[in-house]
Amino acid sequence: MVNYVSEEMNVLSEHGFRADGRRPEQIRNISCKLSVCPEADGSAYIEQGNTRIMCAVYGPHEATNRAKASEEGCSVSVQLSTAVFATLERKNRRRGDRKTTALARMLEKAFESVIVTSLFPRAQIDICCEIIQNSSAKQMGASIEQRAVINSAVLDAGSVLSIGDFNKCVFQEDGSRLSSCINACSLALADAGIPMRGVVTCVTCSSVDGRPVVDISAREEMDTIPRLTLATLSGHDEVVLVEMENRVHMDHLSALMAASHAASSSIHQCLHAALQQHLSQTRAIL
Repeated sequence: MVNYVSEEMNVLSEHGFRADGRRPEQIRNISCKLSVCPEADGSAYIEQGNTRIMCAVYGPHEATNRAKASEEGCSVSVQLSTAVFATLERKNRRRGDRKTTALARMLEKAFESVIVTSLFPRAQIDICCEIIQNSSAKQMGASIEQRAVINSAVLDAGSVLSIGDFNKCVFQEDGSRLSSCINACSLALADAGIPMRGVVTCVTCSSVDGRPVVDISAREEMDTIPRLTLATLSGHDEVVLVEMENRVHMDHLSALMAASHAASSSIHQCLHAALQQHLSQTRAIL
């Protein structure tokens, strides 16, 4: 119990500010760019704080596994992997571990409920993900060669990447991995022209002594503090995905949910503005 209070106090200062200078209700800065991979049907690059994610979408195309093909609609396949230098923990496999597989299945279920799958019977949509670097690994001293890979992959204003550079990448992770991946996937799917009921936006929040803290960073992702990941449709009340890690007192749950809805709505405004800007630029080219 003592450790729990001590870790909570590290999230918020006595003046109510977080380590990065934000107030509890403030989301991180978001910047994004669409159509960054010409070989993919749709792609997006997003920076959410220090979390950098690349997403590429392929399809709809004929289902690779015909046994699982359905006449009722298409299936969504998500591949999530981690580069060997992305974290301090060295893994024998870049993909296929239990946690990574669970996150990929959550992404699949979230977007299967949003995509109008009935328009593409016996088809498949592929979303590929790779985590390239974790901020904790960078802070502990990643090698010069590893940093060069990251720096060369980060996009400039008008640059694009080829299919050999990425499938879907998280160039740097600074917390809220699941929610950031969902936001990147939403932009990439929209860029691919996949019909959806709306743009899915997601945020991960925590509760510190009963006070909601939205869009948490890696430093704030502590094992003992409750964390709620909430994905909504078009920033409204319709919930697409909810994940709760650790227990939260029932008296604090309603405030945490309300703060998560408000933060998700703010993120939707950012993504919607990016989509509108990209559409206007595309029309100008045409």
